Order: sequence, then C-alpha cells, then structure tokens
Amino acid sequence: MDTAVDVAAADEPRTHADVLVASSEHSRILVAMARFVGAGFLAYLLTSIPMFGRPAGLVADWFTPIGMAAAYGPGLVLLIISFIPGYHRMIPTVAVSCTVGYLAACGLWFLAWNGWEADTEYVTWLMSFSGLPSLAWVLVRPAREAVAVLVACAGLAALITDTGRADTITSNVLIESLWGIVFTLSFMLASGRVVRTGRLLDETRADAVQAAGRTAAVAARNTERARFDALIHDHVIATLVAAYSNPDEARLPQQAAHALGELQTLATGADADADVGGAEALGRLRAVVTAVDPDITVVTRRDDVADVDVKYPAVVVRALAEAVGEAVRNSVGHAGPDAECAVLVEIGTDVLRVTVADDGIGFDLDSVPPERLGIEVSIRQRLRELPGAQTRLRSAPGEGTTVQMAWERC
Repeated sequence: MDTAVDVAAADEPRTHADVLVASSEHSRILVAMARFVGAGFLAYLLTSIPMFGRPAGLVADWFTPIGMAAAYGPGLVLLIISFIPGYHRMIPTVAVSCTVGYLAACGLWFLAWNGWEADTEYVTWLMSFSGLPSLAWVLVRPAREAVAVLVACAGLAALITDTGRADTITSNVLIESLWGIVFTLSFMLASGRVVRTGRLLDETRADAVQAAGRTAAVAARNTERARFDALIHDHVIATLVAAYSNPDEARLPQQAAHALGELQTLATGADADADVGGAEALGRLRAVVTAVDPDITVVTRRDDVADVDVKYPAVVVRALAEAVGEAVRNSVGHAGPDAECAVLVEIGTDVLRVTVADDGIGFDLDSVPPERLGIEVSIRQRLRELPGAQTRLRSAPGEGTTVQMAWERC
C-alpha cells in the first residue's frame, strides 16, 4: 500500500498529534521507547505468572484476572501499537493508561483483600514492577509528574505489602517505597531525557528548514534585484550617458521614452502580473525537464475546453517550473539507475497540472527527515505561497514515486 501526503497552498501549523506521526526524531525515539516499556510489561507479566493467586486466600479470586488486565493490559497495548504506524498517535494516551491501570489494580487489591495476613515475603505481584508505570508516563508527560507517579506507585505497592504481610516478617513502608523509587528513578529520568532530546532535535531541524526557506526567499529577491540593476544599467544609465555625450542625438527622445516605460513597468510590477500563454508555459516546463535529462518523456494533455490562447500568471508558471525541475532532479538522483521517469503536463482553461512519476525504488514518506530541503523547501514552500496551488506526493518502497503539482485559478 502506498503512502500519500496532500499539501494545500495555505498549510496550517501542525498539531502535536500531526508531529507525532510525521517524520521526526521525536516520533522515532518515542516509538522505540514505547516498545522498550511495552516489552518491560510483557517481561514482568511472564515472570509474574507463578505469583498469580499467591498467597492463596489473601485476596478474592476475581482480583487476579481483573487486576492483571488493568495493570498489564495498557502496557501490552503500548507494545503492540508501537509496531503499527497508523496507531502511533495513540501512544500518549496508552502510555498514560499504563499508570492509571496500575493504580486501579492497586486500589482493587484493597477491595479484594480478605482481611488476613500472610506469613510470606511476597504479598502481591504488583510489587515487582511498581516503577514501570512511571517509565511510561515520562515518555509523554513532564519529568516532575513522572516522579510523582513513581512515588505514588511505589508507595501503594509498599503499603499493600505491609498490609498483607504478617508481623513475623519485619516490614517498613518507607524503606520499601524508597527502594523502589531509588532503583527506578535514574532509568526514568534517562528515558525522559532521551525523548526530550528528540524533540529538541526536531525543533532545531525545523528552525534550519525555516532558515533555508528564508535563504531561498533572499536569493529570489537578489535575483529580482539583479534584474532591476540590469534594467537601470541598460536603459536609464545608457540614456543619461547618451544625453551627456550628444544632447542633439535624434534617437535620444525615443530612447528616453523607452527607459521611462521600463521604469513604469518596474514600478507597477506589471511584469510580475503578466500572463504567459499555454504554449510558452509548456515550453518552459519542457525546458526545465530536458535540462535535467533530455531523455525524459514529456506528455501533454489539453482539456477540450482549453483553447490555444489560454493564459496563466507568470509567477505561477515560474514557480511550477522550478518545482518540477526539483522533482525531476530528485527522481534522477534517487529513483535508481534502472528507473524510468515520465512527465505529464495537463493544460486547462483554469488549471495547470504537472505530474512527475517514476518506477524506481520509492521510499517511505514517514521516514523522510524534515531537513530534506528538496521536498520541503524546493517543492512545498515554493508552491505554498501561490493561491490555488497544491502538491501531492505518493510513494512506497519498491513502488516508485509520483509527485503532482497543480494550480487552479481561484
């Protein structure tokens, strides 16, 4: 099954859930840590099986299946969904449920307790993993909250042990709690630090992408400035020099009028608002494709309602051409040596659409790092500022890649 990502021209800021399932160091680290914690719940479940129902008669029979489901169930679910990409956005909720389930199991123990004490060291299997819920909590919540969770879980487990243990065995709730807290605290804080480091890496990379976008914008402005400088040099200064050298030159008024016309175009931005005919737009798109690889096939499809004189804004044609060039370069560079690439240009009265497709090795869109500027800056951000522009990427390992860029007249 392939993966698709739709990008509208006016993208809204992504939410935390969107970031979680997107390609990011935070999401990858969070998934890995969720597997680690979920595997811990599974391991403790398997090692606790001999302890279920013991000591016999201490609690009601209904406690073991219900308490086991409450205490271990969320952890096992956490392990399972960590291997299913479509459910990764549920990790925060399930991680919190690990703590809620454990605390619920502890509360159920007191309801199920029959009132007598056992002359044994281990009173309940809940004692063996009292620190594990805090490891799940710190993956998605602040460390200070995780410390409170650790104290609560360890304290309840120690209280259960003290309540159900006979006086013949010395028991101290404070010491039992501290042992569990000290043993788990370093692991819990380290886990929280690892997850936070992933989030910091994402923020740093996001800043780098934004900086690259700003750099691209500066480069575009510099290009425009160079064009303006050339206009001033070629027309205005040349006219002034001619007027100084030979004021009686017969062509001087015509030259000055032409210079004034160019300045008027520059001042009003008429060139930026100029329209490009369908034939010229097709020519520009073909040019950027053949500049990368002259062997790439370019197919044209014209809507029946589109006449020969269809016009498009120059800024749209320029942005699409630049984005298409980047998409073709990505295909040539990453699709593989045996891949074939084709480009389809669709011309309509109110739409201009270009599809770049190849049958190469493909890739998983969720695994593309945010710093891959070819997709983020050269394609997405380039079209984002155009009203009516859209970008659609489809790819999967072994199934090739398709990039569709379109503009529709608003």
